[in-house]
Amino acid sequence: MRLKTAFITILYILFLGTIFFFPLNTAYSQQWSDSVIVTGQVKVDIYSTVELSPVTVEIRQPSTVTVRILTPTGIGIAGRSVVIVAPGLIITQPTGVTDSQGRVTATVYSTSAGTYTVSAKDITYGYDIVIQNSKTLYVVPVNAPTFSPEPYYTKGTTNTVIWSSFGNGYDYYVEVSEDPNFNTVMDNSGWIDSNSYEAENLENGKMYFYRVKTRNPYGGESGWSPSVFSVQDSEPPEIKVITIGDVGDNNTVVWDSKDSVEMIFTVTDNLQLESAVFLCVNSKDETYQCTTDYRMEGDNLIVSIPLNQLERISGAYLRGSYEFCVEATDSAGNIKRVCNIVLTIPSGLPPEEEEKEPTIVEIIQQGVIDIGANIDKLVGNYDPNNLEALTTSTSIITVATAFILTFGSLINLPLVLFQLFLNLLRWLGFRTGAKPLGYVYDALTKDPVPQAIVRIYDENGKMVWSDVTDGRGYFSAKLKEGKYRIEVRASDYTYPSTIIYGKDDYPLSNVYHGEFFEINQESIPNFSIPLGPKEVSTFRVLREIVWGRFKVLFSILHTLLFIVGLVLSIYMYVKRP
Repeated sequence: MRLKTAFITILYILFLGTIFFFPLNTAYSQQWSDSVIVTGQVKVDIYSTVELSPVTVEIRQPSTVTVRILTPTGIGIAGRSVVIVAPGLIITQPTGVTDSQGRVTATVYSTSAGTYTVSAKDITYGYDIVIQNSKTLYVVPVNAPTFSPEPYYTKGTTNTVIWSSFGNGYDYYVEVSEDPNFNTVMDNSGWIDSNSYEAENLENGKMYFYRVKTRNPYGGESGWSPSVFSVQDSEPPEIKVITIGDVGDNNTVVWDSKDSVEMIFTVTDNLQLESAVFLCVNSKDETYQCTTDYRMEGDNLIVSIPLNQLERISGAYLRGSYEFCVEATDSAGNIKRVCNIVLTIPSGLPPEEEEKEPTIVEIIQQGVIDIGANIDKLVGNYDPNNLEALTTSTSIITVATAFILTFGSLINLPLVLFQLFLNLLRWLGFRTGAKPLGYVYDALTKDPVPQAIVRIYDENGKMVWSDVTDGRGYFSAKLKEGKYRIEVRASDYTYPSTIIYGKDDYPLSNVYHGEFFEINQESIPNFSIPLGPKEVSTFRVLREIVWGRFKVLFSILHTLLFIVGLVLSIYMYVKRP
């Protein structure tokens, strides 16, 4: 230990002696200097920056890359050529060099989701200067839309599905299938820009599945959304009356308020019945709830109506009859109401004595007596022989007039019979669809005009029906409700006729001259359409016009003379049997 201490002491003395004999200023006075040139390549840029906007994008959505070349003091350097480096991304490289601020831009995007590193390098001097600064781009999947909740049952044969919207520029694609795995797609919407789609021609009782995907403005598509489903229900419930109970010994005057009437109905639905309600109808034809004592047992609706819950006259007497309704609703919202369910209450008043109706014989006898009394006042002073002669003359004129009219009518008898035959066929159901609408005829001869072209136009001038008359001059049409007009074209004829005026052309009626007419559910017109010959003499026209007027006068005269002759004959029979 002593030896170690002594050794350390000797070294310390020698160090101090060295410093004493060699001063520090003498050591520094022996230094020298010279210029040195260093050459090399700088391959890493620690001052320039890389920026992304936005940092998070959807599939195929581009992000803008901004590279800024800077000096160590942060000043932009213009004229530098920059290349973007981003493995896994699709890059649109810069088209020029950096601007006066040292900036240059490019775009990148991806066709699949993930995280990607975006960096850049300066290639201005023929070799790569890697910009140390880099950024991470986050590419997320395109979100799938979300359907609004679908009801278990959907009313009708169509269904509108609705989903969440992502805003402008997004399109959607819907598929419809009866298979939850969509192995078979029965319908699709194609790419649409709305957030709803109506599926049509869906069958009653079938379950349909729906799914949707979206496409962003850049072409990136999402996966399929979770599917939704609904069952189509296009049929309302069925209601049938099984039994209507009686009121026992109760009547409109004397009745027991504790008694009730039981009714039973069957109420069924092809899928699922939601509710069934029993209603009463008051004297104002308004429905109201007159009892809550009804229940469903299986498919049977059992109703018990207390008599004291029925509408009463003056608060005391029951009405002679009551009407009820049953209304059923299924789960899809289809509603069926059946009314005219009648309960009859026996009358409590003694039956009023009904007045005896006179028989037909008594009516005729009384009429003869009244006519005889009136004729006695008028012709009672005339000679009976003269009255008999007058009666005979009247009968002869009546017969003659009837013969003339009948002879003229026989010409058109086949047309009338054929029209009756067509009506019979329509009544039997052999002529469905188009219905007979009119008859085209020669205005002078009253003969039918076959092969005439009939066109029917609506209020806007659009032709909605065309037909050709058959050999009897008839044509048919099938028209919806609305207003229409008819045009007719036939060889050697003009339309409308300038010979026939008014609505009657004996024996034809409802003559049509080209005006607008209306079709509705209550009635369908049956027109008589006259056509005027193009070449006809003035004499023939006048003859036909005069003959037509005479036929009308003959018809009126025939009726009057027949009545007068009948009355005088009865009178003479009574006076001189």
